[in-house]
Amino acid sequence: MIKNKKFVFILAIFILGAVFLAGCGVGAGEETEQEGEAGVTDTAGPAGEEKAVGEEEAVPADEEEAAEAQATTTTSGTLKAVDAAARTVTIATESDGELVLEVTDKSKILVDESFVTYVQLVNKIGSEVIVEYYDGTKVVTAVSIQD
Repeated sequence: MIKNKKFVFILAIFILGAVFLAGCGVGAGEETEQEGEAGVTDTAGPAGEEKAVGEEEAVPADEEEAAEAQATTTTSGTLKAVDAAARTVTIATESDGELVLEVTDKSKILVDESFVTYVQLVNKIGSEVIVEYYDGTKVVTAVSIQD
């Protein structure tokens, strides 16, 4: 009889502990869904502003990231000049005239589907190119040359 009482007592403590732990996950009336997505929310921000844990804010950290958020334009023309000191290329196009565009470390430069360095563009002056660049900053995202 005493063993049964101990068993019932331990079982009751176990059940109360499980109920307590299950109740700690969500407060009364608190939603865990944001914009139709199930998940954990982080309320550490300003009052009334919730975001999903692990969700990053879309705020550009520097100029390059701000440029990446801009719209891009693709144009074709002839490679007229490469300025190694200024890291720019000049492209002569029919529609826009001469474009002077900045080349960064993130710019992709392809010659016959092979990646090349910025310095190797000097050997390609006069070649037909297809260039993709950011409208506002005139920063090149990709240059493609077919020999």
